[in-house]
Amino acid sequence: MALSAARFEEHEGFTAVAFVWQGTFEEAFHGEVHKTIKKMQTWAKEQESLKQDNALLGLSVHNLEDGFSYYSAVKANWKPENVPADMEWIEVPAHTYFVCDHIAGTDINETYKEVAERIKARDYRPYITVEYPVFDELPFKIEVYDKIDVPRTEQGFHIMIPVVKHLE
Repeated sequence: MALSAARFEEHEGFTAVAFVWQGTFEEAFHGEVHKTIKKMQTWAKEQESLKQDNALLGLSVHNLEDGFSYYSAVKANWKPENVPADMEWIEVPAHTYFVCDHIAGTDINETYKEVAERIKARDYRPYITVEYPVFDELPFKIEVYDKIDVPRTEQGFHIMIPVVKHLE
């Protein structure tokens, strides 16, 4: 088992600022996502005016046939001034989520496989929109890291999957 503390929760919406990367799974495997995360870690540490909770967010949108869009983000109560041109202001709506903790040192692929199984077993389905084609059984993923300055491979983290109740 690569996950713990599985549950369904209602979460309020939030706003965040993010650096965005888009590419293939192969590019991600070779470190391109990590460059985006490192860029966010560096930028967030320098922001005194940004009111954030020291959590680093990773939002994956599987909107490409052989890849995905990745948003490395921090929550923000207002749009900071002088943001880099390649940074986006994003709004995540209130939603029901399947929430669990990924255990540090375990295989993330196994965790997501188990997440998908547990969601389906409880008669829920991952949330999808008409805006994005579905290329992954979990098309939207949010990972929440408690510490911005600790490498993500060295810490466990929370996973949030937006879901809807499956109605026959």
